[in-house]
Amino acid sequence: MARQQTNFNPATKEFEAYLDFSGGQNSAVSNERLSDNEFPLMLNVDNTGRGSAKTRYGRTIFSHPGDASSHGGVGQGLFNYYLKTRTEPIIIVAYMGQIFGMSSNTVYKIKITDGANTDFRFQTTLPVEAAQYQDILYIATGTKLVEVKRDDATNTWTAKTVVPYQPTVQEAIYIGTNGLSDNPDAYIQDGVGTLDVIGIKPASRNGSVNADINMTAYINRPSGDTGTIDYKWEFKKSSESSFPTTPYKDFFANAKTQVFKFDQPTKYDIKVTVRKTGTTTPTKEYLLTNFQVNATDNPPTMPVTGIQKCRKIMLHWDRLMMCGDDTNPFQMYISHLQNPRYFPVSNTINFDFGKQEPITAVVRFQDMLVVFTRSTIQTLLGKSVDDYQRYMIHDGLGCVAGRSAVVVGNNVLFLSHDGVYALKPNPYRLETMNVGRIDEHVQREIDPTQTDACAVVHDSQYWLCFPSKKEIYRYYFERKVWTKDASTKLNLAQFLLSADDVFNLSTDGYVYKHDRNVFTDAGVPYDMVIESKFYDLSASFNNKKLKRLYILARHEREYDVNMFVTVKADSALAITPDYGTVNKDDENGWSWQVVTRPNFEFLRGTTFGTWIVGDSPFGDIELSVQRASVRGKCRRVKFSVRTSSLEPCEMYGFAFQFKLKKI
Repeated sequence: MARQQTNFNPATKEFEAYLDFSGGQNSAVSNERLSDNEFPLMLNVDNTGRGSAKTRYGRTIFSHPGDASSHGGVGQGLFNYYLKTRTEPIIIVAYMGQIFGMSSNTVYKIKITDGANTDFRFQTTLPVEAAQYQDILYIATGTKLVEVKRDDATNTWTAKTVVPYQPTVQEAIYIGTNGLSDNPDAYIQDGVGTLDVIGIKPASRNGSVNADINMTAYINRPSGDTGTIDYKWEFKKSSESSFPTTPYKDFFANAKTQVFKFDQPTKYDIKVTVRKTGTTTPTKEYLLTNFQVNATDNPPTMPVTGIQKCRKIMLHWDRLMMCGDDTNPFQMYISHLQNPRYFPVSNTINFDFGKQEPITAVVRFQDMLVVFTRSTIQTLLGKSVDDYQRYMIHDGLGCVAGRSAVVVGNNVLFLSHDGVYALKPNPYRLETMNVGRIDEHVQREIDPTQTDACAVVHDSQYWLCFPSKKEIYRYYFERKVWTKDASTKLNLAQFLLSADDVFNLSTDGYVYKHDRNVFTDAGVPYDMVIESKFYDLSASFNNKKLKRLYILARHEREYDVNMFVTVKADSALAITPDYGTVNKDDENGWSWQVVTRPNFEFLRGTTFGTWIVGDSPFGDIELSVQRASVRGKCRRVKFSVRTSSLEPCEMYGFAFQFKLKKI
């Protein structure tokens, strides 16, 4: 509760100053609930400074249109490629189904080989991701998995679709068949050569008690030999020292496949011996050891037909993880340890909880993975397939824009169907977390239908871009305040942190680079706009008579700073940069023309320093106060200022001089 002054001298000039802009933008609460340092609109403002309001810095074009491709298509992905011979990574961009290497002056195409096709192109409309393992960059293109490698000694690139690893018979049985293969089960085939047994293929990786399971033997035979082969099958428990004479003791012609039924849950050894029909001496044998038989039925194998169409990929504990295919969008495929071309079918995890929702984002957070769908948040703990554990964090809230999920300090920030939220870990149990809203100040402006939103953490800020609206909302997470950026070049599909730089990929394929010394977006200027609430000047119920407006700002050495200032006394304009003139036109006759010109100016310095004739002595004056007379009677007053980024400005405060009137 505040006590208002009731006895005052109406001839006394009162003074109210506002010198703090650190509250940022708050467009979600009423005028009376806003703090004096919060503003309904802070557009293109850098709020990092000492409570001042400064024009935010911009970006330059890093890739030039027409260098290697006709821009205007779809920018799909932006990646770092790291080399031991370089201190900074090479930038690679995916654009219109192709990949390009980039430097500050050149853009060059990296052709992808797919078998006999030397210019392979992947789908051209959807975003793609990449992950580097050792010296190879793997790109999940949504068509085929692609690997890219550079030889810096010869300045040459090699890019090709991944040739799936061919597992051995033992690997296929004990680890799993390779889901990347067109036919994962075809890991073993009959061959040509001296008669030999090359392997036994069970119908499934494990057996179950009292259930039939087929075992198939694969052999080499001499070229052109179509004669009959005899097969002898035997099995025993792995703990037993020798094979019994029953139930199998004889050779059978063409018994390539044998049906087995095991009566105990344990490990078994299966042996097959082959000979050419008509001979009496066995020639070759093969032993499959430690075949696991379980007491219960084996779980069904998850389908992996869509693995090559994945568009999300990441590296986690020496394993590649992929998801985002359109066939089974809620599945994650995990490679074998240190073998990124081998994705065992058994290493497939399903993150569906009955909603059939696709995985929208996977974020590496501490020792776990946070897996988002549109309305669920789950975690995957563990470093190997054997010890993975899944936990449900939230069954009603998820991430709607995959590129908006970013680790910020000890939290994960993301865009949900209800706004921007933070996922915060429980300090006592890492697998449990709390979810809380962080966009209270700009909640009305956040559009959760924009599923192409993207984000990055930089300069102690969380930047959330809506490319279709060409807007960025910047969250200063240490102070928990927001500002907003807008310009015609903010149609950004992805941010990329590369060494100390921030790169942006636009939806139409341009790559921009942030530059603290530039105050345009790729040459396009923008306005810094600050709009205050209606101030009651510490006397809510009194009328006031406005006398003067003061603005405190910096003088720049290189240019004048022109400000377009508007002051509203209640609903009336007390100061405006708009001026009207009457013009006569021979065709249209008399007309009223509105001209906008700056009404506050902070002049540049001279050779003697920042010297203003008649106002200041010689020397280097950094700040000054400019003032203007204000005429208006009101209860509340509103201040707004606009400056062009071509004249970047830093403003430290403004103030009103007024007289109090009766209530």
